[in-house]
Amino acid sequence: MSPQTGAPRAARAKGSRIPLTRERILAKALEMVGRDPEGELRMRALADALGTAPMSLYRHVRNKDDLLDGLTSRVLDQLDMELPVEGPWTERALAWMGGLRDQLHEHPAVVPLLRTRTRYAPALLRAINSLLVILRGAGFDDASAVRASREIMWFTFGFVIMEIRTRQEYPGVEVGAIAIQAFPAPESPESAKIPDLIELLPHFMKGETDETFAEGARHLVAGLEASLRPNAATNKKEARR
Repeated sequence: MSPQTGAPRAARAKGSRIPLTRERILAKALEMVGRDPEGELRMRALADALGTAPMSLYRHVRNKDDLLDGLTSRVLDQLDMELPVEGPWTERALAWMGGLRDQLHEHPAVVPLLRTRTRYAPALLRAINSLLVILRGAGFDDASAVRASREIMWFTFGFVIMEIRTRQEYPGVEVGAIAIQAFPAPESPESAKIPDLIELLPHFMKGETDETFAEGARHLVAGLEASLRPNAATNKKEARR
């Protein structure tokens, strides 16, 4: 190939290269995390996957923390929970919890990062605000609404994190189920020390994750609703005075 014909081809190849942008970096990082949730996301490996040099990444992300913050924001900014605008506040709160769980499961590899990132994505802040609207509308005072929102958020996030961790650590085992290999033989001396657990083991073998989440969420919301009743009674007495 002559230099005259080779140069235009090289120029065309260079001109056709997709520009490196922050969005492209985050998209590739999200793809890599999804393929290997347990692996550490390394900047050099990310640069190789993008066909560029590691230093080129730092024109678009300040450092690895900025990259991880960008990943969580990219996922959380996609939160789009359709909540009922009317009906009992308890049902709306349950819809909020179920909607958040469903959305987080769309990108399970990123969920563990939520435990270590300190910045909240705007979409998550909007979701929290919608929960506070529900709680304040139900009659919770300011401090109680904040406490109730924490209970609801921590239950939901914690449940999803445990679901995802189980899938990663025990592939092939139904989430929520206990692997039979983890228990001593029924006739062993160790089993004699845990008779109730051994007796109920067939039930533990069933995951029933959706049912467990739904029941736990209902119990939590029912408890919050019960905490409102004394406040309602006090408010009525004060109104009569």
